[in-house]
Amino acid sequence: KGKIEKEEEEEEAEVLTEQETSVYRSGAARANYLSIDRADIAFATKELCRRMACPTRQDLEPLARVARYLKGAPGVVYRFAWQQEEDLRAFVDTDFAGCLATRRSTSGGCAKRGAHLIKHWSTTQKAVTLSSGEAELCGIVKGTAEALGIQSLGRDLGIEMRISIHTDSSAAAGICRRSGIGRVRHLAVGQLWVQEGLRRGDFRLFKVAGADNPADLLTRHLAREVIDRHLEAL
Repeated sequence: KGKIEKEEEEEEAEVLTEQETSVYRSGAARANYLSIDRADIAFATKELCRRMACPTRQDLEPLARVARYLKGAPGVVYRFAWQQEEDLRAFVDTDFAGCLATRRSTSGGCAKRGAHLIKHWSTTQKAVTLSSGEAELCGIVKGTAEALGIQSLGRDLGIEMRISIHTDSSAAAGICRRSGIGRVRHLAVGQLWVQEGLRRGDFRLFKVAGADNPADLLTRHLAREVIDRHLEAL
């Protein structure tokens, strides 16, 4: 993620040939298919798919890195041990302005019922946020919406689950717990429905340490030992 040097900028501008573009799209599509069940490659695959429209020569290296990682870790086993009725916990995290080209942030999260992973996501936010607190708020909104959807599906199946949202951002949690936009006047009012839901008791909001937040796996590139630690938590 460092500063792009002049030589790299020239290399980035070189568009792939038609055959190379086909190879890139094929590899990115295969990784995208695997990422539905592989939280460890969800963020990297999302970044690959963002460049599928017009891949450049510089985009080949990230694709090769994902391929090398999958060769070294060809499978992931999720263990669903027997457990009693459990509540739904959603862990959310955001990488503020992580994209150097567009300065857009990434919202990542995972929903767990007890110890069982139900769903994970890694998405690029549509708007450019002006602060890390605003970006983290968007992540909470995304995670809460996903959790409410899973709760609704559970009710259709006769399963009732209470929701708890876990974030490592004190700023975003503070915005959710107060009423109105306060001094942060650039926020979209449409994001503040979480305040009303929190007051009604539709869900609970908790602070979690950043190092213990498994959603960190879905927002940025991490070292292998950190990836394995978060996978163990999932």
